[in-house]
Amino acid sequence: MTVRRFNGEYVAVAPLYDRTPEEVQARDRRQGQPLHRWIVWDAATAVAAVSTWRRPDDRLFLYFVGDAGSVGRLTATAIGELGRPVHTMADPAEAAMFDALRRAGFATEMVAERFAVRFTRALDRLRRAWTPTGYSVISAADADHDALFELDNLIRRDTPGTGGWVGDRAWFAEELAESPPFDPATYLVGVDPTGSYAGLVRIWRNPAGPRFGLIGVAPPHRSTSLGAALIRQGLEAASGWGYDYFVTETSLTNRVMHPRLARLADERLGVFHQLIRRP
Repeated sequence: MTVRRFNGEYVAVAPLYDRTPEEVQARDRRQGQPLHRWIVWDAATAVAAVSTWRRPDDRLFLYFVGDAGSVGRLTATAIGELGRPVHTMADPAEAAMFDALRRAGFATEMVAERFAVRFTRALDRLRRAWTPTGYSVISAADADHDALFELDNLIRRDTPGTGGWVGDRAWFAEELAESPPFDPATYLVGVDPTGSYAGLVRIWRNPAGPRFGLIGVAPPHRSTSLGAALIRQGLEAASGWGYDYFVTETSLTNRVMHPRLARLADERLGVFHQLIRRP
């Protein structure tokens, strides 16, 4: 077997992604970043591949497809050419891939747990949440996007696993334009009495069902009920989409959200690891 840098062999790699060659090529274009991909070849057959995506916190993620036994050689090749730390996401339930990543030198830097939560149960817990006096709640569609971008950066930098986040303005704008995931009724912004943005909540209307994406309140406002009020209003809107449950995840080190979700969830869907491999 040999490892070579990808050179437009979309017909060969498409089965690894379970997509057509045209779909893989279109996805590559949408990524809007320089394309880095390496392929493991068994004669003329592509048996595994890895590609990269640079996240706005400057973490470079590797995405593996195909034969788990090829992870080690793909990792070594990618790191050798990139010359920098790389990251990936892994589910311990996918034992072959998880073990292969461990053998390739990846170590855990963050563990998060996924939950499925019934809308009615969550809203019952939040029935007394109120918007603090002098504050208001607006849709992200009506917000000043420059100010919202700054708030998003502030909150993400304070979220386990995304420290150092420096957002990409174009990518942020795309999130606010993508339909149906972006629903103006479930991406909400809390505004303080001075008119400054104090917090946000977003629930994505994904094809697989509602996903609670992020809740965050700027430090000066964390002693208020703004966060709970944002969650309640966002969940009330999302509960009208025709689903009984939403899914969400949080780091095990999040001492506020993780224990609350663990008590609230109807089903615990397992954990996933954010891994790092240094040169």
